[in-house]
Amino acid sequence: MQELGNSEADSSGLGSYLMKSVPRAEEYKSGGVRSYFDNKEAWIEKYVHPSGRTRDWELVVDELDNEQIYTWPLFTDSFCNEVIQLAEDTGNWVKDRHEFYPTTDKVLMQFGMDKIYSDILREFVYPAAIHLYELAGKDWENLKFENFIAKYEPNNQPSLGIHHDTSLITALVNLSQVGEDFEGGGTFFKKQKITAQPPKGYVSLHPGNITHKHGARPTTRGTRHIIVSFSSFID
Repeated sequence: MQELGNSEADSSGLGSYLMKSVPRAEEYKSGGVRSYFDNKEAWIEKYVHPSGRTRDWELVVDELDNEQIYTWPLFTDSFCNEVIQLAEDTGNWVKDRHEFYPTTDKVLMQFGMDKIYSDILREFVYPAAIHLYELAGKDWENLKFENFIAKYEPNNQPSLGIHHDTSLITALVNLSQVGEDFEGGGTFFKKQKITAQPPKGYVSLHPGNITHKHGARPTTRGTRHIIVSFSSFID
């Protein structure tokens, strides 16, 4: 991804992570980025980047070094800024939600964004994944997601070790801009020898638990916020 991370966020490898109980927030309407279900068209116009709304994926998606790491613009600055503010205002960051390779994170459910975010993934992100990875079968059209926001800071948790994700295809969105909000960072893919560091608002996709082992390079200044989505088939 020109960055990806957690993908940088959990995992251990194949399937073993521990989900601890976390507070749940109701998915409620309260204006701003949480007003999606009031007026979806207006919300998409404000918060989804024009390139993120198109299905002309060949024109907007970049593949990094032909290594099946894809990235393109998805969200506007307004989305990124409001989600960061919500996450920081509600607190309750944890460091032990996953058993292996835990990040400093919180699930989007805790601040009323999980259903909204999953809707956006199903409409704009995973249809692109089906096309880009040439996936066949109805199961790919009915995935479930674990969505969480993670942050990296020099004096808190600056990096994350090399790992696989417990995910079929991982989606990562950069909420922060390198060079402005933070320095360093990025997702390093060990086998591919690529560091992905896309701009603010971009989504990145990569295979989760087989071919693309990766880690988060150290953040050396500021705070790097990302949203990570692990996907799996519905049981």
